Amino acid sequence: MLFRVTARCLLLRDGHVLVQLSKHGDFYRLPGGRVRPEETILQGLQRELREELGLDNIGDPELVYIVESFYRRRSGIVHEIGFYFLCRTPEKEIKPKEEHLRIKWVPLDDITPDVLRPAVLAPYIRKLGNGGAIKKPLYLVNVDIEHDH
Repeated sequence: MLFRVTARCLLLRDGHVLVQLSKHGDFYRLPGGRVRPEETILQGLQRELREELGLDNIGDPELVYIVESFYRRRSGIVHEIGFYFLCRTPEKEIKPKEEHLRIKWVPLDDITPDVLRPAVLAPYIRKLGNGGAIKKPLYLVNVDIEHDH
């Protein structure tokens, strides 16, 4: 079993959320990635967003979700703790800095458990994006060991 810690950013704009497409384009995840052992969660988030999207300023990130996920990879089961932050950025165009990355702004209504990983986040992101109030941070558990991520 692999254990990993991730930090991801929730960017909302005009009824849309910024997502990163999987390698095969079959699902979305929020921008960010793995936190290195020598980093704090926020340092990892800032590094990932700078490396991937060229974002140097993400405002004052607000922790909104902690998601404990279990999913299958070719190498076995992964146990991941994900920290999801609501971030604010200047109203500038956001472009991937790494060639392999594909990002896009997706309408909130298109964010469903079928297309988002971790799936458990989909209704919460839609609610938050549509102005819904939630008690923060919210702890969620996602078990998806049937699919290969």
